[in-house]
Order: sequence, then C-alpha cells, then structure tokens
Amino acid sequence: MFVDMQLSEHKRRVTIRVCASAGAALFAIALAGCAPAMAPVQLPSSRAQLKLCNVAPAFPPNNLASNPNYREFSVDAIDPTGAPIGNLTQSDFVATEDGRSIPITYFHMEQGRPPVSVGILVDKSASMVTKLPMVSASVDALLSKLDRCDEVFLFAFGIDPILVEDFTTDHLLVSERLKFVGAGGQTPFYDGVQQGIMRLDTSHYPDRVLIIYTDDLTSLDNASKRASRADIVSAAVNSRGRFFVIGVGKPDATNFPVALSVGPWTLGAAPNGVNADGLKGLATDLGGQFFLIAGEPDDTAQKVAVRQRNSSVYSASPPRYSPLAADPGRVEQLASSVAAQIDRHYTIGITQSGKPAASAGQIIINMANRPSVRTVVRPIALKRPTP
Repeated sequence: MFVDMQLSEHKRRVTIRVCASAGAALFAIALAGCAPAMAPVQLPSSRAQLKLCNVAPAFPPNNLASNPNYREFSVDAIDPTGAPIGNLTQSDFVATEDGRSIPITYFHMEQGRPPVSVGILVDKSASMVTKLPMVSASVDALLSKLDRCDEVFLFAFGIDPILVEDFTTDHLLVSERLKFVGAGGQTPFYDGVQQGIMRLDTSHYPDRVLIIYTDDLTSLDNASKRASRADIVSAAVNSRGRFFVIGVGKPDATNFPVALSVGPWTLGAAPNGVNADGLKGLATDLGGQFFLIAGEPDDTAQKVAVRQRNSSVYSASPPRYSPLAADPGRVEQLASSVAAQIDRHYTIGITQSGKPAASAGQIIINMANRPSVRTVVRPIALKRPTP
C-alpha cells in the first residue's frame, strides 16, 4: 500500500489517495480509482429562439442635444443591504469633475427600462460539484424576473469551457440546459470571465449585464493561460456592462477538505467552502456588486460524486456528498435584488465646462449627505440627432 499526498499550489486542497496492489485485478482497480475526472456531459442540440424587441435610440433633451460637452449617466443608488433606493430627486445627488463640483443639467427617474443583454457565467470546476444545484435554483429564480425581450447566454467555464446556450430570449431553455452542466477539473477563472465579457460585447442590446457564479475556495484562479486579473478588470471597465459576482457555498466550511473512501463508505469533508471576502474584493475591482448564496447539505437529495477526492482502497467509486441547498426565500431575495438593480433607475446629465466629451475628466456622482448609500454609475452612449 502507498499513500500519495498532494498539496495544490493554487487551491491548496489536500487529497489523500490510497491505492492497493494485490494481484492484477486489485492493481487495475487502484488505477481506475486514481483516474482523472470524466469528460464533460454532452449537451443536446439547441432549439433556442431569439425574439428581440426594437429599442429606440437614446437622445439627450432637445436643449442639450447640440452641446458636445453634454454627457449622460445611468445611476443606481444602493442602500447598505444591497437594495436599490427609489423615489429620489435631483437634489439627492451631487456631481464632481476632477474633484470640482459641477451642476446636474438633466435628471430623470426611470419608470421602466429598455431590454438588456444578460450573460450568465457558471464556474464548473471540481469544487463546484456540490454547489451546482444551488446555482441552478438561483438562475431559475433570476430568469423568471427578466423581461420577455431580454436576451440571455449561458457559459460554463473550466478546463473545457462550454457555451451552453448562446443569446436567446427562451429563458426556460437556458434553465433546462444548465442542468446538463457537470463539474470537474481546475479553475481557469480569468480566462473564463474574459471569454464571457467578449461574448457579452457581441450582444444585440446596448445595456449589458454579466452575472458570475463561483466559489473561489482560496486563490480564485489556478489554470488561466491567456488572461490575468488586470486583464479582466480592464475589460470590465471598457465593456460598459454591469457586473454581479455571486459566491456559492458555506463561508464557515473548511477550504481544505480531506476525503477517504473505503468501499461504499466515505469519510471527510465535501468541497462546500466559499471565499466570500475574496469574491467581494473581486466584485469591487470590477465595479460591480457581490452577493452570497449560502446553503446546507441536502441529505434527502441524490448524492453527487467527487472524483478528484477519490481515495478508494477497495473500490474505484469516488466519494459521494450531499449537494448544497439554499433556503428558497433567500434565493428569491437574491434574484429580486439582482433583477431590481438591472433596472435603470435614474438618468443624470451633466455638461462639462470647456472640455469636449472625448477628453472627459473624472466624473463622480454620489449621494448628497448620505455616505452609507453606494452609487453605481455607468455612462450612456448617446445617439445625437444629425443636423
């Protein structure tokens, strides 16, 4: 008997694999027990529909249309609980350019919103194996709150990334196809997010949202070959999209699970952890919002296999753990909060003094006398009428 203990440099997970060799049969079983993860599940062919709605171009108010220094911004005001604040007025906001106060020349509280393009990115690395049911429940709840005109694509990133469903307005199909996604392998996180941003930039609507589901057990990324953290932050800033990072898992769970399987019995911890603090920092770097889905093992559900933690002596079967399940009320609350922030709440226009918009200074729009309220500010690409 031999014991091979490996400590992954990036995820720092300890895996103990025990294999036995007692004749040719047992040796073959041992090799099978230490085999790599199975290939991704093959997705069925898509039957998606894309029924887009016409979007009227956004024009500035008539008295400002001819001024090249006029700029507009979509602004959300978020309270400390993460909920958007409604019924604000122009006097509730202040605008500055390079630290100097500038007047707000246009203000409008939106009663609705134009259609949006939504990209959903799902981490399918091995540590997500017990968490994918929670992701599926969250996506179902969120899609039910989108407008029928909103287009959605679903991308699962990992060693073998999959465009699970390209842009479609068939939201039910997106939910169905997510259930075919399995977990395994390492986490090329930065590569996956970069690919997601690039796909979002090909959307049919100018308003864009990217929602990222991941767990970030320790170092977030352990396999990217093309992109770095700086690359995705730069891409996020240039994309003009809105970003939501959703952490999935138990914040109090161990990040260093050790599992030992002997025949049908498994001892040890499942990969249920999530690095909420690290993901919150990432969301801040992307200029986005962080949410957490925390769940508990559902012992009534069918268990899921974790091949990467197989340490079988007498069986090639990997350990099996109960999938995580979140409280339905909390899943619904998260979906409602994300959906509410997708809505455009306020349009604020400012006129820069003496500078063309192309050489704009640093524009900041905050709440007046309410430091606990966070503002999310996104520039609006204006279609100015031709003379």
